[in-house]
Amino acid sequence: MKNYCVRDTLFEENGGVRHACDESRILLKKRYSSVVYCPKADERAPGAMYPRVICLEHNGEKNGTLLSTFECYTYDTPVFPIYESTDGARSWHLKSRIEDKEKGLGCRFQPHLYELPVDLGEMKEGTILCAGNIIPDDFSSSCLHIYKSTDGGESWEFMSEIVSGGKALVDPEEDGNRPVWEPFLTITPDNRLICFYSDERYAAQKGYNQMLAHKVSWDGGYTWSQEKIDIAFPGGVLRPGMPIVAALPDGKFVMVYEMVNQDRIPVYFRISDSIEDWGDADFMGNPVVCEDGSYLTGTPYVTWIPQGGPEGTILVSGRGFSHILANSNGGRGFWEKMECLVPVDNRCTFTGYSQCMLPLDGGKQILNLCPRQISDRLALIEAAVADVYVKA
Repeated sequence: MKNYCVRDTLFEENGGVRHACDESRILLKKRYSSVVYCPKADERAPGAMYPRVICLEHNGEKNGTLLSTFECYTYDTPVFPIYESTDGARSWHLKSRIEDKEKGLGCRFQPHLYELPVDLGEMKEGTILCAGNIIPDDFSSSCLHIYKSTDGGESWEFMSEIVSGGKALVDPEEDGNRPVWEPFLTITPDNRLICFYSDERYAAQKGYNQMLAHKVSWDGGYTWSQEKIDIAFPGGVLRPGMPIVAALPDGKFVMVYEMVNQDRIPVYFRISDSIEDWGDADFMGNPVVCEDGSYLTGTPYVTWIPQGGPEGTILVSGRGFSHILANSNGGRGFWEKMECLVPVDNRCTFTGYSQCMLPLDGGKQILNLCPRQISDRLALIEAAVADVYVKA
């Protein structure tokens, strides 16, 4: 089959509800945590959000090094800071900063890091990429830029503009001047760079409040294809957002996304055997929900580990409840709440916002980076490492 979208994951073929046994065959046990970055008391609110982290695997003697970035709120022109850990996330130090030297507007929102696992055109294996949203202080425009580092994150060079949009306000009144958001980079099976993102620009022409789309690049990020729509709902209300994609066994892929303008912003997922074809654009998706009705409330992230049985385990994080949900049945049935690795106060809207996860040691450990409140107006970035145990 060209495309495989899991549908009705909570129901059997005869219409009965799937049993909730063995939703997850793993347990997470926190080992230790550390602070990646803590803003000063007088810094611009909310301090820091939207953390991302990679572990170098294609950089020779630097392999095993962790690099992290995040939204860093400041009254100066914003940058994407790069923090490094060489001791397994026990400690962190500032390594470099990515600056917007092309427009001079600022590297403001939604950075994403990716290490090339193979050569792409002139781009060598081990090149580190960072995509993010370039936005001026008056939020009058938005554009997704991509940068590269060929020295392990010490220095950075601008590569290209992936896509540009209008005023960087959520659901602005002017349908003809709407923004783009939230780039996510990965690689296709035939070794092309692919960037998924959220796009509001079609509100006026096609009635999409916001849609999910992607572009691909044959040369590692210097030039980009035409945009392809992945998920979009007519009617001008629903806002699928924040697409994150992970590879699954047997050549399949899972995408998670939030659904803004539904009650409490639930998280949905799709599974496909093509990273560039996610089925019907207006298919709502499959809910990430527990048997007791618990579910995540937006800003999702997804990863996969081989532990937990023949299909491994899919892990999804987001805001609300225990923040990490697990499923060891290929996405079928209910999900199970894991131990909370970074406790947050959900009364603060910025805590837990777009946290991320990274498997370490072949999935025997999970690294979780999460914004955690330090006051009623500021968050720091905390890193937690947990061991993965397989249930008997």
